[in-house]
Amino acid sequence: MKHFLFILWFIVPLALKADFLTLTCPHGTIPFQVETAETPQERAKGLMFRTTLPDEGGMLFVFPKTQSVAMWMKNTILSLDMVFANSRGEILEIHENVPPFSTQNIGPVANTAQVLEVKAGVLKKHGITRSCVLSLNP
Repeated sequence: MKHFLFILWFIVPLALKADFLTLTCPHGTIPFQVETAETPQERAKGLMFRTTLPDEGGMLFVFPKTQSVAMWMKNTILSLDMVFANSRGEILEIHENVPPFSTQNIGPVANTAQVLEVKAGVLKKHGITRSCVLSLNP
């Protein structure tokens, strides 16, 4: 029974909340529509097994408290860009073109409250740097 439930965890999609997020940069504002991963189960699954991701889409990992966070790409088919930010949305680190399926840790990054994952190349396309600020729109 345990194996059956484990398999279902990967096959049945989690009902993630969709949110609008903006990155406010010196050169303008870039909107995204993201799925929000707030629970340990949602954060553990992340974007695993996804074969597509829109350019203006992604996933925002929200942590219950500011902490040191490391991410990885196990079972993640797509190459991703990652943005680590603090609770004020200030970008702490950016990792671009993270290779798929890697079990190597990205980070850890201290004082992280949220991590934005988008399709590889999107950050460069929009000129997103550490001078940008991430914010969820109400």
